[in-house]
Amino acid sequence: MTPRIAAAAMLLAVTGCASVSEPVVLQGEGLGSTWSVKIAGPATPDTAALRAGIQQRIDEVSRQINRWDTASTLSHLNEARTEEWQPVSSALLDALSYALSLAADTGGAFDPTVAPLVDAWGFGTAGRRFEPPTAQAISAARERTGWNKVTLDTAARRVRRPAGLQIDLSSMTHGYAADQVATYLKSAGVRSYLVDVGSEIRANGSSPEGRPWRIAIERPPEGSSSEDAPRTPQRVIALRDAGVATSGNYRYYFDYGGRRYSHRIDPRTGEPVTHPLASVTVIDEQCMRADALATALTVLGPEEGFAFAERHNVAALFILQTSHGLQERMTPSFAAYLN
Repeated sequence: MTPRIAAAAMLLAVTGCASVSEPVVLQGEGLGSTWSVKIAGPATPDTAALRAGIQQRIDEVSRQINRWDTASTLSHLNEARTEEWQPVSSALLDALSYALSLAADTGGAFDPTVAPLVDAWGFGTAGRRFEPPTAQAISAARERTGWNKVTLDTAARRVRRPAGLQIDLSSMTHGYAADQVATYLKSAGVRSYLVDVGSEIRANGSSPEGRPWRIAIERPPEGSSSEDAPRTPQRVIALRDAGVATSGNYRYYFDYGGRRYSHRIDPRTGEPVTHPLASVTVIDEQCMRADALATALTVLGPEEGFAFAERHNVAALFILQTSHGLQERMTPSFAAYLN
């Protein structure tokens, strides 16, 4: 099970009027979570074939870029004990190319090589732990990270990185899968749909009511958060032809010595973030980018992250935990989506 499961359900589709015809709903599992697709509009193609096609796309994403799949192309790249060039799939190359671009833009706050640190803190494939690693363990893990140690050769579709350096695209895998499903649905002639892969969402066309799809953003629990806190809406957005993703700090953590340690690791320090930011929601034309940007802004924090979002015209909602309760900050481009 990936950490993304514990942090899921931060985005939910809002049910429309009961008098309107219900959408066709297809569901399944993949990437350590669940997926669903709601289809609105006229009669759709054979739903059994459509569901099989969706599952095939999600399974293919797992085979290419899922670090938690030991047989994936990414896992084989990570296992290579050489610094020589390694051939990779176009899917892995595309996702990694964007990840490295975002890493450069954020000064390493987003880093696709953060895996050793995530493992050291007990939130990765090495298994859970419930106490901080030693300073020596953190230092050793940091020696095996560094986005600028990865080199791409896009023309030859190959990657080179130091032996032992681990690439982890978990913070964008569900978003990437949502985009791949959207591409498949378009090729199958479906025009109005809502794709949800691990709570990362991609919308297209209109809802059954003939309006944009309505998506609820989860309200973080106030005060002492809990992995089992009830899920209630904070905001509702109107989404059409775009993706949305949320990164949160309040459902996957451990407490030790009177301090809470979030699963969101800052690659620049090697430690979990300590700022009061509870969650960040991002809207983008591509769900993969929204997914990665939400993580990046969460690491950057309420001040640096908000400044980055404004500077790059990112549609983002920041929710902070303060002594006066939850507080919101949103960029102008995000406000345009409010329902």
